Amino acid sequence: ETKILSVVDLSELKAKEELLAEQTKMAAMGEMLGNIAHQWRQPLSTISTAASGIKVIKEFDVLTDEALDESLNGIIRGVNYLSQTIEDFREFLKGDKEKTYFNLASNLKKDLSIIDGMLRISDIEIIGKYDNDIEIYSFNNELSQAIINVLTNAKDALTNNNVQQRYIFINTYLKHNHAIIEIKDNAGGIDKDVISKIFEPYFTTKHKSQGTGLGLYMAHRIVEISMEGSLGVQNETYIYNGEQFKGANFTLKIPI
Repeated sequence: ETKILSVVDLSELKAKEELLAEQTKMAAMGEMLGNIAHQWRQPLSTISTAASGIKVIKEFDVLTDEALDESLNGIIRGVNYLSQTIEDFREFLKGDKEKTYFNLASNLKKDLSIIDGMLRISDIEIIGKYDNDIEIYSFNNELSQAIINVLTNAKDALTNNNVQQRYIFINTYLKHNHAIIEIKDNAGGIDKDVISKIFEPYFTTKHKSQGTGLGLYMAHRIVEISMEGSLGVQNETYIYNGEQFKGANFTLKIPI
């Protein structure tokens, strides 16, 4: 009887884990679609404005070759940007089949380009201090997913807390054969009653319509299980430009 119960318990546990994995994947896809929308809004607006401008000028019969060339070049630049964005997202969503060597600073810059629209619309300034020589042998797209989830969490904290000057600091360095990535915001820190729970699945301080509570859980699983590293967080008070700030400092440690 005990054995039968154990088998049932294990089956239920496996089913729950599979459901959680699927929900986590869907949450990630939702985040990505939101990022694409932010990323495309400005270039699409530029293309539309340029095309409308050509039409209006032509109707007044004052369209010069110079004005036409300038508008068309603007449209071409916008289309090229949209095309590059598609490639960035395709690469990101493709996933990792095997470990590869990659440059950490380049990977971080790619991650920031993916969520650039989201950061700009939220008036967030990124202050980066990168060691450009760090090379990692791991899963680069999985690391990107973890970093984007941590950055998205910082963005949410800054906007939900109505912070006026919004900063996210990214710092990378080597320590004891590990690449260290620190991602710090100035959103005021995480409440001490919940800081130990933030990597748990479905835990969120936001309204259920605004968050799934899976982002940090997913980042934690990627770093700790897939990459055999660690992801922790602590509140920190610091000085920047002569002004004191407080925020959450997420530290990723990835074996190189």
